[in-house]
Amino acid sequence: ISFLNPVYHSIVSLFFCLVGAQQKNNPSVMNTRSRAVSITRKEREYQGMLEYREGDEGRLLKNMVTDLKPRGVAVSFIPGLPSYIIFMCLRYADNVNDDQRVSNLLNSTISSIKGVIKRRGDDLEVVSFWLANTCRLMHCLKQYSGDEEVMKNNTAKQNEQCLTNFELSEYQQVFGDLAIQIYRQLIKCMEEILQPIIGAPDHNNDLTVNLSRPGAKPTGLRKRSTTIPEADTVTVDILLQRLGLFYTTMSQHEMGSELIEQVVRQQFYIICAVTLNHLLLRKDMCSWSKGLQIRYNVWQLEEWLAERGLQDCGAKETLEPLVQAAQLLQIKKKTEDDAQAICTMCTALTTTQIVKVLTLYTPVIEFEERVSITFITMIKDLLSGRVESSTLMMDSKKIFSVTIPFTPSSVALETIQIPASLNLAFLKRI
Repeated sequence: ISFLNPVYHSIVSLFFCLVGAQQKNNPSVMNTRSRAVSITRKEREYQGMLEYREGDEGRLLKNMVTDLKPRGVAVSFIPGLPSYIIFMCLRYADNVNDDQRVSNLLNSTISSIKGVIKRRGDDLEVVSFWLANTCRLMHCLKQYSGDEEVMKNNTAKQNEQCLTNFELSEYQQVFGDLAIQIYRQLIKCMEEILQPIIGAPDHNNDLTVNLSRPGAKPTGLRKRSTTIPEADTVTVDILLQRLGLFYTTMSQHEMGSELIEQVVRQQFYIICAVTLNHLLLRKDMCSWSKGLQIRYNVWQLEEWLAERGLQDCGAKETLEPLVQAAQLLQIKKKTEDDAQAICTMCTALTTTQIVKVLTLYTPVIEFEERVSITFITMIKDLLSGRVESSTLMMDSKKIFSVTIPFTPSSVALETIQIPASLNLAFLKRI
């Protein structure tokens, strides 16, 4: 038996060598022993709130309102981002039931926005941006107020996120009043940009003179020919470019279609008022050919509206006094029938304005005659029964009353992330 021991040991050694080689060549066996166990983190469900420490309102509003550059935010992030961030902070203050935080945040926000408008009220982009964000914040206060009628149109998640501890309807009104103030500032900005274009001192740069595309005259305006200098092709193009820029800016800020329509209506009123006032003061503007040019310019403005689906927003109607003044320059002005036609046609012009245009009318063709005093007297007699203002000039500063319709948002608060570029690392998404 002793001589078998070496053989036995050799067999055992060979067996273990074979097993070891098999394990070495079998990855599944090795991996069973050495594979690292991975731990998957569950995706966190956010509540659409931003936690902030008491007293951080100043830092928040400095970065989010006072020092913010609208262009970068409007182009790179979701429209209305500042208003959403402020509202998410408000939700946190409501959630912890801290009335002091709620009032501090809202009052400081109002003061900060007012401060920006006061300092940068001549910057149309800034004013448009804060009008859109003020409206959005006002809409958020209503959408998440817990109002039963409003909640019917919310998602289930949005209804879960409604404010629970404070009733803030009075602040809805405060933000609404602030939005109207900013709206008026926006109109003022636009008027200051438009007026020099419309009423430039040089007659070649006046809207009442310029045609941007001579030759393409509207139907019914081809009986007489008129020579249009190339220098006269500039202003209407510039005006349309400005209107396009205004419209693009407001759309980019997601101001809301109904509010944009009211702005456009106001713009067209300004164009009409400034142009008509220049016509009423300038004899060289009151001729048949100028009437033709005005009608063509108006046609281009109407085309601009149609291209953007704005033909029914009321803007076209604000041009009616200008349209009628242009027609008055082109209509016959001799017989009693002509006088009757003028009185029937010129319903958007006052008697004073009609008489002024007829008085200033200047023939530019040899066979034309000035409007006779007899004809003007006839017009006065026919219009004597009108109950109207005797004012000659249109009020170019007039601003129509504005309404801001409630526009709920489909943005899910819990999905909003704060870009690092806004320097708001002190806010915690919860």
